[in-house]
Amino acid sequence: MTSQEPGGTAGYGAGAGERTAGGSGMGAMGGAGGITGGGAAGRRRGRTDWRRLALAAPLALALAAGSVWATTASAVPVTFAVSGSTFQVAAAHLAGKDAVQFASFATDAAGKRRPVAVAGIGRARISHLCQSSVAHTPFGSVTLTIRSGEEHPVKAENLVIDLKRLDGDLRFGRVQMGRDAGSLDAVEGVRGDRGTYGQQARTLDIDRMRLRAWSLTAGTFSLKGASMAISPGDRSCL
Repeated sequence: MTSQEPGGTAGYGAGAGERTAGGSGMGAMGGAGGITGGGAAGRRRGRTDWRRLALAAPLALALAAGSVWATTASAVPVTFAVSGSTFQVAAAHLAGKDAVQFASFATDAAGKRRPVAVAGIGRARISHLCQSSVAHTPFGSVTLTIRSGEEHPVKAENLVIDLKRLDGDLRFGRVQMGRDAGSLDAVEGVRGDRGTYGQQARTLDIDRMRLRAWSLTAGTFSLKGASMAISPGDRSCL
């Protein structure tokens, strides 16, 4: 996460480091590490029933989306294995209060460690959000898309994202860059390893946000007037 003058465009990808934060593991904004691409395989006379797989894949995506996008009661995210693919998010604007960023690793179900840029935000409002996750089946790709209501921003608290890449116009308020990642305190329970680079800010605004992430978790994540759809093909929000 790099500082930008208002109106400038910035992007960052994953770095190196080790996460030791309690509760800074990620789940997905309905995506990898949240909405996971997948399906169900049936067996008939020793062979896979691909017709059942094609029908089950969209259902699995929908169930994953519902489990992630529902509001939860926990205040701090918990650690879990991420899926092996990223999901995509596009939004017109994100307004955040209390933000931290540091480099770490996320581990998938197969035990593979993936470098991530961990971004934590105490409170966030996200306008015109589009989230997509693509599952690849023997019959082609299937895309699950979730969109927020046109007149109602998404509201999130204790938001933590394992980022692969973020692009947009970023503006920080009262920023501290180069702070020891182990001493970050803007977002409760979200910090990195001592002796490694970290940064935090009182406010964070992102215009024209585009990101790819392994996972997302939040204490609460509320959408009003949202819609969810499954469609054939790769129809990423990006």
